[in-house]
Amino acid sequence: MARHTLSCCALLVAVVAVAAATREEEAKKYAADLKSKDAKVRLTSVRELGRLGQVQRKLTEPYTTDILAALKDSDPKVRGEAARTLGLIDPSEKKEAIAKLIEILKSEKSEDAREGQETGIGELAATSDDADLKKTAREALLEQRKKTDSKREQKTIQAALLLINPPKKKN
Repeated sequence: MARHTLSCCALLVAVVAVAAATREEEAKKYAADLKSKDAKVRLTSVRELGRLGQVQRKLTEPYTTDILAALKDSDPKVRGEAARTLGLIDPSEKKEAIAKLIEILKSEKSEDAREGQETGIGELAATSDDADLKKTAREALLEQRKKTDSKREQKTIQAALLLINPPKKKN
C-alpha cells in the first residue's frame, strides 16, 4: 500500500512538472507570435499571454516588454488587448505600466483600444498599494470620461474606476 501511494505521488509530481513546462513553452510561443504579420495571430497571442499570466505571473514576466511593445501595434484591437493583458498579468513595474497606458490613452483614436487601456489602468491601479498611483490613474480615467461621448466607453471607465475604489460595504 505504501509503495502504491509513493508511486502515485511520484506520478503526480511528474505530471505537474510537465504541465508547468508546457505552460512555459506556451508562453514562449505566444510571445514569439506577437511578432506575426497577422493581426488575428497577434490578438490571440496577447489574449493567451493574459490568460497564462493571470494563472501564474512568472509565466509572462519575461515577456512584459513584448506586451508593452504591443501597445503600439498597428491594429487597435491588439493595442487594447495588450493593455488589458498588462492589467491581468500584474507586472512588477506597475508604476511604469500605468504611466505608459495613461500616456497612450491621451492620444488614442480607437475606442476599442481606449477601452482596453482604461481597463488595464483600472486593473493595475486596483492591485497597487500606492495611494498616489491610484490617484493618478483615477484622475486620468476621469479626464478621459470628460472627453468621450460614447456610452460604452463611459461604462468601461466607470468599471475601471470601481476597480480602483470599490464601494464601501454597509454594515
